[in-house]
Amino acid sequence: MAKKKVADPFKQALEKPVPIAPHTYLHFYNGGKLRAKFMGEPNPKDDFYSEEWFFSTNRAVTPGRDNPPDKGFSRIFLPDGKVVLLQELLEKYPVECLGAKHHKRFGTKLGILVKIFDVGEDAHIPVHWHPSPEFSKAHLNDPNGKNEAWVVLDTRPGAKTWVGWKEDVPVETFMKWLKDGNRQAMIDHMHVFEPKPRDIIFLRDSYPHSLGSGVCIMEPQEPTDWNILAEWGGEFPFGSKDAACGLEWDVAIKACKFEAMPLDYLNGYVRRTPEVIRREGESVEEKLVPDEAKKYFDCKRAIVRGQLTMPDGLGFYCVSGISGKGALQGKFYFIPACLPGFKLVSEGSAALEAMLFFPPAVG
Repeated sequence: MAKKKVADPFKQALEKPVPIAPHTYLHFYNGGKLRAKFMGEPNPKDDFYSEEWFFSTNRAVTPGRDNPPDKGFSRIFLPDGKVVLLQELLEKYPVECLGAKHHKRFGTKLGILVKIFDVGEDAHIPVHWHPSPEFSKAHLNDPNGKNEAWVVLDTRPGAKTWVGWKEDVPVETFMKWLKDGNRQAMIDHMHVFEPKPRDIIFLRDSYPHSLGSGVCIMEPQEPTDWNILAEWGGEFPFGSKDAACGLEWDVAIKACKFEAMPLDYLNGYVRRTPEVIRREGESVEEKLVPDEAKKYFDCKRAIVRGQLTMPDGLGFYCVSGISGKGALQGKFYFIPACLPGFKLVSEGSAALEAMLFFPPAVG
């Protein structure tokens, strides 16, 4: 008698959007209440589980915390209910998942990283900056820097964000603040604004920034976790060397811009105004980041009243529902490149709001 052929759950997974499993971990800054609320977790609270990496083939290395080898890698649900690393699916079916052009350039890596982070009460993310791709290649043995965008999901009263210098800052002055642990001097010299839900920010590498308590953000970015942190010790469980990505500070400081960020650049370019690029009935698709971002990632928003067709031929991407009723709310799905077109459908009277995250453009 011939053996019955066992269905391959990985191949079956490619027949429809692939559900992404939750994956959070202990971070160095306190937070997580708004992240947990968004994810639908019971009894949300601030407990240092402040980040959720939901679209990632990168390992997370958190200063001062345990860093197991699979930390940060996205998990998926297979049709049989088993939870495995997304990386396993990509390695089994790379062209079907990623498309031939992306696979040729990036191998079985996504080329993008998307996460949610939430800064808790009386906590903050240190003043920090991210290296450019050129700096990373020269000093960190990595072709990627960290250009990023922020989609503000939720806030608490008094939430603040600091981005860029208001005026040129001499390097020697900044180094004194750094050695003295003078955060107040740093943020006093930076632009400050109060983020609101659905604010969109596109932040190029090298600009210093900091986030205060009470802001929850969904962030597409280059696929790295390079953060050069100008604060350490005290409430943070790491020292000077880890804060500088293992570099000497006379090198790490070269990754930061010390020129002023002009107000018109902050308000006219960094802080984004969504642009409608497609309509279908009462539904729209919005462009959120400038064309310049496409060499790093792309980010769009669908506002669905009824339905919105997602055609095939878009390559692979990630879909996340951020408001409204329906199967997408608080969930994430990997859309393989081989998947035929499908429809986003809203339920109830409120619109379904969904984020669409795409990898870097390839020729």
